[in-house]
Amino acid sequence: MTKILIDAGMSQKGWSRIGSFCKCPQLYAYQRILGLEMIPADALTRGTMGHVLLAHQHAIWGAEEGGVWVDEEYHEDPSVFLSPEDAVVEWCDQNGGHEHLDRMIGTFNNYMAHYPEKPGRSIAVEYPVSAILGYVDGVWGLWVESKAGSGVTPKGKTIEVTPLDVPGHDDHGKPVQLTRRLDLVVEDRLGRTYVWDHKNQARVQPNRSVDAYAIDGGFAAFRIMGRQLYENFGGVTLNLLQTTEPFKAARPSVPPTPHRDNHFAELLWHYEHKLAELEVSKMDPWKWPKVQHGTACYGRYGPCSGIKLCFYGERGLDILNRRG
Repeated sequence: MTKILIDAGMSQKGWSRIGSFCKCPQLYAYQRILGLEMIPADALTRGTMGHVLLAHQHAIWGAEEGGVWVDEEYHEDPSVFLSPEDAVVEWCDQNGGHEHLDRMIGTFNNYMAHYPEKPGRSIAVEYPVSAILGYVDGVWGLWVESKAGSGVTPKGKTIEVTPLDVPGHDDHGKPVQLTRRLDLVVEDRLGRTYVWDHKNQARVQPNRSVDAYAIDGGFAAFRIMGRQLYENFGGVTLNLLQTTEPFKAARPSVPPTPHRDNHFAELLWHYEHKLAELEVSKMDPWKWPKVQHGTACYGRYGPCSGIKLCFYGERGLDILNRRG
């Protein structure tokens, strides 16, 4: 029997796409229009490897406790999954990254020693969720679909779709869609259900992380989706793992942002239309709107990866390539 290697990749219509446009349209153009690699490849590789390790551990635990959703399949037999260590080696065989194996397996082992007990019942792992803008019972907002493209909520209600309205764009007339991949969904011993998001970091600083992630639109989507999917939804938990020595881990709760969540659908509508209008305009991708603000372009982790491109235009590619 061929054992399962869990897909821990990003969603095609996920928040990382529209979120990068919200952060800075020019950064979006560098990444998505020009196809430049703006995040160091090693960091992306280690992050995915960390997700693979955790996904397999929680999938095995969930199957052992009666059943778990992985991707869009339900599994009750833990033996169908590769062990965490075998899974990450298999992932590296397919994608590269063997040079990070010792570091990431070591991080995982430290994590398991730090948190040896199951946090609750793992009910979903790397679970894809699709939501679209529209009306349900006369209420406009972002609504979870029972299955991507169904136009029906998990409770069987029809979504009256509000499509993208940008003539000339490939998606004109199609639903405005936001997808998210839930890293982990856990039901605690009191029956409350939490969405967990794994973060592998060079330096774990829980007190600084929670507000930064709370204001991130992807976490608003987690809350909106969680409330619609689970009747006893408890909130969102960050699962922070430090990948450098000395090992450190934390599981802080992400604080709610009710004001922003209440108009998140309007924000998503606005940004999707602004992005589509820019794409239709055929504007030179080197001249897309730039934020041009010190704290945005030079944040708490240092300069934006595109800062030299904004300084020098195409000549900045030499600097970017030397960094890589």
